[in-house]
Amino acid sequence: MRQHVAETLLTTLSKDILQTAKLQSYAPGEVIKQAGTSFCHFCILAKGTAKLIYEDAENRPLIIDLYHTGDFFGEMEAIGMQTDDRSIIAMTECTVYQFTMEQFLFLWNEHSELSRYILYVHCERLIRAGDDKIHSELMFLREKVFRLIQENLSSTNYYLYTKDVLAEMAGCSIRSLNRALSELNQMKLITLSSGRIRLKV
Repeated sequence: MRQHVAETLLTTLSKDILQTAKLQSYAPGEVIKQAGTSFCHFCILAKGTAKLIYEDAENRPLIIDLYHTGDFFGEMEAIGMQTDDRSIIAMTECTVYQFTMEQFLFLWNEHSELSRYILYVHCERLIRAGDDKIHSELMFLREKVFRLIQENLSSTNYYLYTKDVLAEMAGCSIRSLNRALSELNQMKLITLSSGRIRLKV
């Protein structure tokens, strides 16, 4: 889930509500949600970064999305829609607020700030998916890579992850990624130094 709104659920919900959740900690590489197993919790990432991955028929993991502090997941499972083909794995030390299905449904009905926020994010995703379909034939790999870099920056404008993660998210080989990065560098949109990527604009 991308951070496009001013606040997150961490600032939208009161501390009293957050304290009703179970606080879980995960080490880097630890599985938060395992594909093929039942998951029935609504979660808010209190600290850290996690990745949502899908394994194809050849068991190759594909990163579908990255979750950062303040992002949420598990809302589909909390209303009974199981996504059994996807896993969520901690990329850094993670702390997660974990609500039960019953707690989530109570919050949805009784706390409109939560339901409004989730609906806003889902509508935003639908708009983005539609735009991607409309422009897919015109989108060069370098544009896709550039957008992924823009969406995952540190406070000093450096891309947060490795080239391997960027290639996996873009669905391309390292060779193709390096070519796209070279083009972006030549266009003076990014700089490359010691394997690190920095946004220039």
